[in-house]
Amino acid sequence: MIFVFLLSLLFIGTAYIKIQNKYINSQKELIFYKIEYLSNNFLQEILKEYNLKKKEIIKAHKYLLSHLKKEDIQQIKKKLGPNFHIFVTNKNFVITHTTFKYDQNFSLAFVKDLLMSHKTIHVSPPICEPATTNFISFSDVYKNGIVTQIGYIYKNPKINYFKEQIKKIKQNNPFIKEITLYFIHPKTKYAQQCNIITPLYRKYTLKEMKEARKEGMKLYRALLKKNPIITKNAMYILSYNPFEKESYVILKIDINYAVFSERIKKMAAILIFTFIIISLIGTVIVLLINSTLKTLESFTQSIKNETVFKNNVEDKNLKEVITAYNNTLKKLQEAIKSKDDFIHFALHELATPISILTLYMDDYDELKPAIKKLYSSYKNMSYYIDKNHKRVKKINLKELVSKRIEYFKDIAKSENKKIIASLEDFYICANEEDMEILIDNNIKNALKYSTSEAIRINLKKNVLSFENGGIISDKEKIFKKFYREENVKGGFGLGLYIIKTIAEKYEIKIDVLSENKTVKFIYTLKESNENCSN
Repeated sequence: MIFVFLLSLLFIGTAYIKIQNKYINSQKELIFYKIEYLSNNFLQEILKEYNLKKKEIIKAHKYLLSHLKKEDIQQIKKKLGPNFHIFVTNKNFVITHTTFKYDQNFSLAFVKDLLMSHKTIHVSPPICEPATTNFISFSDVYKNGIVTQIGYIYKNPKINYFKEQIKKIKQNNPFIKEITLYFIHPKTKYAQQCNIITPLYRKYTLKEMKEARKEGMKLYRALLKKNPIITKNAMYILSYNPFEKESYVILKIDINYAVFSERIKKMAAILIFTFIIISLIGTVIVLLINSTLKTLESFTQSIKNETVFKNNVEDKNLKEVITAYNNTLKKLQEAIKSKDDFIHFALHELATPISILTLYMDDYDELKPAIKKLYSSYKNMSYYIDKNHKRVKKINLKELVSKRIEYFKDIAKSENKKIIASLEDFYICANEEDMEILIDNNIKNALKYSTSEAIRINLKKNVLSFENGGIISDKEKIFKKFYREENVKGGFGLGLYIIKTIAEKYEIKIDVLSENKTVKFIYTLKESNENCSN
């Protein structure tokens, strides 16, 4: 008893360290992905505004060119509106006249070749202005040895809304030091850095710009190998730049680890107390089970050694009793062996969704997909534990797939993805819950791992397929229990293992394709007979 209790205390000490680290990392990840979601929406809104305002910016620039010699640039700005700023350089590419004070006397010589190539009015994609954290599109034209430039500041209500939401997260989480975006252009090895929370209130110096480029390209190369990167003091994620082709955005969140650690001490204390209670109760239960097993083993052995009734009529019944006890004993031993695994699955699978619920309890939009993820994980574990015979019936797979797509719409939206389906009627003999889990796990995997925005689901005749962007490094291992292609994505490697189990149960053939940065899971199904008889 004392030994078991000491072992429990050792387990508690180890668990404390693991739980503290996992809780810190999970909370960092949750806030990180919330900021990433808002940042993506923020950039998408700016892109929409850019497409709407491009013609207006060109029109404003033409007005500037026709009135530059007649009017002062401040007067021209008043006529253009508050969202416009004017810049005029001398022949050395130094800004000598501007309505934007931070750019006065700033030299554009480092991009003079690019500016000189703009013989007609050119409008740039949105660029982040570090001095104000605003996003600006610049129109410029090189004429008579000087550059005239107009900057349009994106300030519509939706853009400001997403920006304010990001600011609120920082205000409510003092462990966040800064949120930074890097805009990366791999071909030209150009990288622009911009804080989206704290304005710089000045232009970057050329030295700072070079350092930002160097750091941005270094992060880009690292994220190509592993994305995202989560360290003790910062988190990084790489995604495509919506403004320009063949360019990328890196989101960086700097963490004040000391402040974060203080925040979770109370939670850690609660978890430790909970583990102490669980361990004490667990000790008692284990002792009771062991005691019961010893009694059964002793009783079974005594029955085996009994020879009094060896030649009597009761021999046959006695052997049946021995067999029954042996079978019971074996099942009990297997149950005890698997209970730790089950607890492990439960803790791992439910940790992240439950954390999301506690973090976003007041945010209904975030709460809904989190609950759905939680329930989906619960169904997987239930299937893993309970493999009893389930009623088979004739199912219209088209209707079931459509229903599951509708269920995952909230989750897809929260991850900035969409599900595109092309479905035909097809009937299969199966348990509906089994097929639902197979479909759900495929959709969940596609949403989790896809590098593309669209998830495509097709059902044609007896072939069901799920397609998304990405790469699978080892097609043989992915269906093994606990195997994960990307550990950083979370989960415990049960989804595809359960899919394989269900497929074998209903003789469904599985093919996995991974080529041209596209992953496709193909399921060839057996068509139902009339009454679903075996």
